[in-house]
Amino acid sequence: MVFVILWTIIFAFLAIYLGKSPRVRSWLKLIFKAPRVWRTIVGSVALIATIIITYLIVPKSAATNIDERILFEDYAATAVMKLDSMQALKVDIDCNMQHPEPELVYVLPLILGAYNEIVDKPTMPIVMRLDDTLHLAMNGYKQFKNRGIRLNKLLQKKLGKRYKTKITSEGSSHTLIITYVGEPWDTEQLMALPVMEAAQIHHLDPALLMSLILHVSNFNFNFRGQKDSKGLLALKEGEGLEQIFIGAERLGKMLQVGVSHENAVATFYPDPEINSKPENWSKSPLTKSWVDQVLSDMEFYHSNGLSHFVR
Repeated sequence: MVFVILWTIIFAFLAIYLGKSPRVRSWLKLIFKAPRVWRTIVGSVALIATIIITYLIVPKSAATNIDERILFEDYAATAVMKLDSMQALKVDIDCNMQHPEPELVYVLPLILGAYNEIVDKPTMPIVMRLDDTLHLAMNGYKQFKNRGIRLNKLLQKKLGKRYKTKITSEGSSHTLIITYVGEPWDTEQLMALPVMEAAQIHHLDPALLMSLILHVSNFNFNFRGQKDSKGLLALKEGEGLEQIFIGAERLGKMLQVGVSHENAVATFYPDPEINSKPENWSKSPLTKSWVDQVLSDMEFYHSNGLSHFVR
């Protein structure tokens, strides 16, 4: 837009300046007496004007960048519904699941574990609210005060200061209310749960999968690799978190048939040298260094809770 305005001003200035010259005016009279010449000029001006008007009027194509927070909210909602299908909890029919906060959903298994640890013969917990606050109803207990105090203390210990917890009671209905008050989790933290799920499905070490995503795209959903490759793992198929599961399946199949970790990881290298053969990756210092770094950083993720998968 700025470019168009700038050149319009330049041409207008030249037209005014040159129009004051008698010689230029005499040339213009000769040009316009030749029909083919002035028709060509008028046609060219009309074409340029059409291009400019089209550029200004036609709406720009929508941005293709992925809103990663929405992706994790959708994944969180799916994770809760899986817990519902497994009868680990029940989602109330009036619970709004449009924008569940992943920081709350990801700790739900820990919360359920604490509830089952404190309460003998626990009733089915019911998710009443799940957006920026989690409301978990625990019904059917006439006396819950002592168990409520113990549950609250245990959760505060397990969840830490970034979570605020309290329990309200009304008759035999008791509600655990949890709010996350810390800084929003970054993409790397939010990636852990889908990575662990994909790793479990395809019998992988989640630390390997996590390190691979780090070194392929640095957790950038909008990463663009060579040719048509894109996404977290620079694949030609899959969108958003789907690439984690596609990549895990591909990696798992290679490892199951005896391909070494090094050779399997090398197939994901996002920027191979032109005309290089994949099987010759070890002859490329850049590719070999990249593979070594992926395998080395597995230990970092092991030390941060992504443990080896056990068959």
